Amino acid sequence: MQASIHFSLQTQWLGTLLQRRRTLATAASLTGLLIFCVGATPLALLAPVAALFLCFSDRAAQLALVVLAAGLVASAAIALLNAQDVRSIAASFAAFFVLAFCVGAIVTASRSGSVKVRGTRLGPLPDNSPIHPDDRPAAAHAVSRAFWTNVPQVLKFRLRQPDGSFLWTNTRTDPEHGAHVEIKDLVAGGVGPMTSMVDTAPGAEPAPVHAAKIVENLYGNGWAFDAQGAWIYLPLFAQSTLGKTMDDLNASLNEGEISFKLLLHPDEYEEVAAKWRHSLATGEAYNAEYRIKRKTGYAWARTAARAVRDANGQILGWYGNSIDIDVYKKTLDALRDREWELSKIVDMTPSQVWRLTPQGQLTFINKRLSDFLGLETPPRDVFAYAHPDDVRRTEQAIAHSLATGEPFAMRWRIRRADGVYRWVDTRAESLRDDAGGIVDWYGVNVDIDNQVRAEEVLRESERSLRQLVETLPAMIDCASPDGEPIYRSQQLRQFLGYDLADLDGDGSSRLSGTLDAGVHPDDLAGVRDRYAISLASGQPYARRHRLRRFDGEYRWVETRAAPMRSVDGQIVQWNVICLDIDAEVRAQQELILAQARMARASQAASLAELSASIAHEVNQPLAAIVANSHALQRWLATDPPNLERAIATGGRIVRDANTAAEVVSRVRALFNQSNDHRTATSIADLAAEARDLLAEEALRRGATMRLDVEAGLPPIELDRVQVQQVLVNLMRNALEAGSTAPLVQVRAFATDGVIQVEIADNGTGIVFPDKVFDPFFTTKLNGMGMGLAICRSIVEAHGGRLWAENNQEGGARFSFTLPKSEM
Repeated sequence: MQASIHFSLQTQWLGTLLQRRRTLATAASLTGLLIFCVGATPLALLAPVAALFLCFSDRAAQLALVVLAAGLVASAAIALLNAQDVRSIAASFAAFFVLAFCVGAIVTASRSGSVKVRGTRLGPLPDNSPIHPDDRPAAAHAVSRAFWTNVPQVLKFRLRQPDGSFLWTNTRTDPEHGAHVEIKDLVAGGVGPMTSMVDTAPGAEPAPVHAAKIVENLYGNGWAFDAQGAWIYLPLFAQSTLGKTMDDLNASLNEGEISFKLLLHPDEYEEVAAKWRHSLATGEAYNAEYRIKRKTGYAWARTAARAVRDANGQILGWYGNSIDIDVYKKTLDALRDREWELSKIVDMTPSQVWRLTPQGQLTFINKRLSDFLGLETPPRDVFAYAHPDDVRRTEQAIAHSLATGEPFAMRWRIRRADGVYRWVDTRAESLRDDAGGIVDWYGVNVDIDNQVRAEEVLRESERSLRQLVETLPAMIDCASPDGEPIYRSQQLRQFLGYDLADLDGDGSSRLSGTLDAGVHPDDLAGVRDRYAISLASGQPYARRHRLRRFDGEYRWVETRAAPMRSVDGQIVQWNVICLDIDAEVRAQQELILAQARMARASQAASLAELSASIAHEVNQPLAAIVANSHALQRWLATDPPNLERAIATGGRIVRDANTAAEVVSRVRALFNQSNDHRTATSIADLAAEARDLLAEEALRRGATMRLDVEAGLPPIELDRVQVQQVLVNLMRNALEAGSTAPLVQVRAFATDGVIQVEIADNGTGIVFPDKVFDPFFTTKLNGMGMGLAICRSIVEAHGGRLWAENNQEGGARFSFTLPKSEM
């Protein structure tokens, strides 16, 4: 038993005073007061002051020192500020306060000062031990109790000084492996005169007492009772810690109670008393655990008592021992509380916790796993709850971990109590001892069934989307925010003839490599500039250009790119679609050529038709002129000439000539308009009339016509018939624009001193906006190409302008302006 003893050493005279400090303090105080009264000197009060400091507590002593210091300051101030007679008295009191303060400080320091001395192994104390002979049994008992109970023992005994005197010392005996708990003094002041054993004849020590002393030497706390249960031996050490003598304890026998009633907790007295009475009556061994009341409070103890019998079997008395188990009990309670807390934590953890032996036997499951499986105890065969498809690989994985000690981790399905299999993520680690051997396996199952199903749905969705992208009749490309390609669909890879990885390693970016290798040199600069603008501004990109196919052929493609943004509006990716429109472009070019040929043929046919019409119209008046001319000649050739008829025939010739001139004038009027018939007209009325004229045709085509005229537009000077013909022609073209559900929108509004009229459609748009107004240029199968040319001539004849353009959202828009009339 390794013990440590701490000694508080005090001066010898102070140790003597401490034993009888109340008596000495009273005597010193009376003596000092008597001297003060007789001699009238304050120095006589030093003895009472020292005596008072002996009786003061630490706090009271500190307060007294403060009072003395204050008195010293006040006396010094009075001595300095007052007259000679007062100054001498004040100086005397100042000297008193100085001496009193020093005496008080010395006494206080002596009471609280200590010197620590380390003891070594304390077994049976040798004869030359510095401990007083009368205190050596108590010291030895303290060492024994510290060893058996593992609880530090705090008590007082006398220690020999260098001059041979003994000084009372406070001690603490610690076990080699301390309990690391704070304990109170076992001795809290004297308990009055004590006796350890009842009076007996000299040399005739009772057998129970003898047995008790043997136990005491072993365990440090032996005691004995007579046959009736009265105390006959109680060590002085025990009486000091209990604060009770044997007489105090035996007094309860007179009240019909057991002899140690005063030591028992009220809640346990009846049970302990019944057990003790049963042992006294039967002689059976007595064993009990209960709380014993010490001077410093209740503490748990484990008590055992045995009967001592004579040769005839008669009980001579009882001897026994009490071992302090207070720390053990409190530690056990703390462990139980900790175990309960840990158990609750394990059960409340949102996971399934389990434990395996090193051989793989399941020995523990927490409440969540128990509820999941519907079992109260761990199953004998855990694989019986695994999904049939997962049993083999799970067995192999666990067997591998058990054999190698490697951590276990896998996903598998476990059957729930309702028969449903759910996916869990299982992980396990081994607990090892100091030698590295596996003690247990601890694992946790996390229910990830919802996660697995969500992942399956996500994978299926991803597969479906990828399949959709790969099967779309378009080439798909994805790029980072700076335009660098990060994904290409299979169709685009096959078209180009290389993968993205083939562009790495040459020192240039993927974007530059793609443009340089694929875009036609004539289109490269435009593509670069337009794409750079889109990357910098975030605007969508759209352009037609030629792209090099894997076989070296350049084909026309239409590329469109749009940014994909995050919640905060930042571009996270560019999505690009590339359509092969080479056949369309070539067909369009061929169509344009065919249209040009048709236009020329149409022009020729129209010119022939126009010529025939003009010839037909002019032929009759010209034939009449010829006939009348012949008649005029005949009338003039008669003898005498028939002047009357000749004059009439000449009139007919003039009439027929005028008729031919009017035919030519009407044809010329189509291309040279006049202002003879202009009147102030409302553009809103003209637009409404044009809509009404086309209403039947719009209904037949299933078209929608919307009219939006700004309120308050003033009337303007115009040829009502001609401008109305312009509106009808443009609105009819919008109806025929090619959409399956035609939408014609007519707007009229004032802007910059003119009135602007817009006719928009939702068709396919205009390929050549600048050529549609050329004479004999038409995109219609049976058109003559004169309608828009005549419309522009009419608008320009009114001082306005007519133009065409494509809408951003699709379709075309024809706009013309007419100047406001001067008021």
